[in-house]
Amino acid sequence: MIRAGDITIAITVFRRREYVLGAIRSALEQTVPVKVMVVEDCSPDTGMQALITNEFGDRIRYIRNPSNRGLFDNWNACMEYCTTPWLSILHDDDLLLPCFVEKMIVASDRAPGRALYFGRLKNIFPSGETKEPAEVDWGNWRDLGSGRGLEEFLQQSIVGYAGNLMRVEAARSLGGFRKNSLYTGDWDLWFRLSLVFGAVEISEVVGVGRGQEDGDRATTRIIRNGWKWVLDNVQRKRNLAQLRKIRGEERAFERSHLLSGNPIPLRLLAEVAPGFSRRTLRYNWWLFTQSKSPHWRYKVLQIILRLTGPEGLLWLPKRAVKNEPQDSKWPTAG
Repeated sequence: MIRAGDITIAITVFRRREYVLGAIRSALEQTVPVKVMVVEDCSPDTGMQALITNEFGDRIRYIRNPSNRGLFDNWNACMEYCTTPWLSILHDDDLLLPCFVEKMIVASDRAPGRALYFGRLKNIFPSGETKEPAEVDWGNWRDLGSGRGLEEFLQQSIVGYAGNLMRVEAARSLGGFRKNSLYTGDWDLWFRLSLVFGAVEISEVVGVGRGQEDGDRATTRIIRNGWKWVLDNVQRKRNLAQLRKIRGEERAFERSHLLSGNPIPLRLLAEVAPGFSRRTLRYNWWLFTQSKSPHWRYKVLQIILRLTGPEGLLWLPKRAVKNEPQDSKWPTAG
């Protein structure tokens, strides 16, 4: 069983001083107190450290990387600085609910021996609108190392930020996060942890993920440039390769089956298509036309775009998305 003294929450910091104090406060206000450290990735904001240490003093440990390591390698830095067996990484604009640590300890008691435990998130959008996660049909918890959970994890990143807890030694043994990853470095490690050591998801909400449309975010640039679904599919193929290597299970990459269950979000595609290169425009157009339509407007636009070709996506923002739901925009997980 995991104990409170075994856990560190690391808040990764770069800019976002408008959110960071709230993120740190959410880590300090757990019903079961744990160690808290802040890992600043050599931010250009030279006043960041003073802002944070003046607010929280010795309640936190503050570390500034000597040079900028980038998104995923900064998560590796968190593991390097961590002095406890278990680590939770919290983004500087996300929040943990006060029950997070308590729920993780309970989960490890119910399903011991795994290397990754996590809960579910509600999202908050730039408009201030919040969205609760969808209901589940698998009870209080599920194991992602096998069965339906593994099948779902093969196809999409289930583990969100905030609200995950990993065993540091296990993550290190697998090489940590791929520091040169453009988008899916977290999904990559989480999936490998689930295959080798096991992972457990609980049905309770333990954190708040903030959906951002900030153009300076690396993940936002990936979406705006049309590379999201390209990189997602590359990761799915990597997951299948890991499944074959670690467990000897052969699976084919079935793009048509994937698009049947996960159609390309119309509102998001419509908004970002004007920023695509010709190559990514064609690729995303093809994915959209092959997706299973969730409603009649989607189907009508598929017919039109098959006739117009990829360039038809460039006028889509003006005509198609007025009534599309907000929840089809700006995913918070890579």
